Amino acid sequence: MEEVETTDITVRVLGPPKFDRHSNHEILVEDADGRLSDLRVWSKHHGQVEWRVGSTYELEGVKRNPVEANKARYETAANTQISRVGHPQTPDVSLLHVSDTHLGRPSTDKEHMGNANQLERFLDAVNLAVRSRVDAIIHSGDIFDDDVDEATVQIVEEHVDLLADTGIPIYYVRGNHGCDRGDAFLRSQTDAGRMIHLSNEPQLLGERTLAVYGMDADGSTNGLSEVAPAGDTPQDAYRLLAWHEAVEPIARDGVSIRDLVEASEVELDALALGDLHKHKRAYIGDVYKDTGERFRAFYAGATTGIARKSEGYEPAVWLLQITDGTLERYRLPLRPR
Repeated sequence: MEEVETTDITVRVLGPPKFDRHSNHEILVEDADGRLSDLRVWSKHHGQVEWRVGSTYELEGVKRNPVEANKARYETAANTQISRVGHPQTPDVSLLHVSDTHLGRPSTDKEHMGNANQLERFLDAVNLAVRSRVDAIIHSGDIFDDDVDEATVQIVEEHVDLLADTGIPIYYVRGNHGCDRGDAFLRSQTDAGRMIHLSNEPQLLGERTLAVYGMDADGSTNGLSEVAPAGDTPQDAYRLLAWHEAVEPIARDGVSIRDLVEASEVELDALALGDLHKHKRAYIGDVYKDTGERFRAFYAGATTGIARKSEGYEPAVWLLQITDGTLERYRLPLRPR
């Protein structure tokens, strides 16, 4: 029998466990050198520890699988010992990333489209923001669809008021859908200070540790350089751009991320995107020619199953936490359709 190679590692958990049909689970972890890896935990170890996002664990005697084996990089073995040694830090800033709520979208006879629950899923997102005690919601476009009735707008207004009462503003960009009633609502809430329309000038959150920019869906019509992030930003601030746009290489036939980087006066760290109706993400390498730093880009996806071929799609919003200049992103599922 081939001898199993084991090792001792210390890891920090970056996301919640995902269980398979055998009750094993996989967790995204980061080792002491900052490398991301998947850790597969056998069901026999479930009772040993409660895995918490952001906490640090020492693992003695885990299996190290070859990278080319198409398995999780690390896997618990029969005698693996697991101990929790560090608690998560309190983030400097936390946001709830929401997108493509499409309130007012007309109903359809395609059951998987899930249109009947648009308002319910929006309210779920509001409740998650309050429960999670985030500093703000960031909405990356298409809050409303091409029509919305007054009753829905009234319910949305009541919940925006609820957010304002708890100190949670909504930062937003415009998508490629909207209507007169929805636009009037956005203007009124922006004038009242409950919602903030993002632009190429930074909005600073926390102790000036996060700078948020925004670009509307049609903002680049006259050229990226006219709307790309500009202005002074605190040197150590994390720089995040919200944009409702398909971007390459995540989406086909989208705007090149390299073109955006070259047009921006600000060296961005990440894009929080809307427009695609499914969750997607990527690390883009070497977009900064001098440093070779990797650039993050991610889509929140729609809050209901309105994408083509969306059977089995699980709507979610995303918790974004910035701590010491590092962004961590966690999926928060919305209720089933």
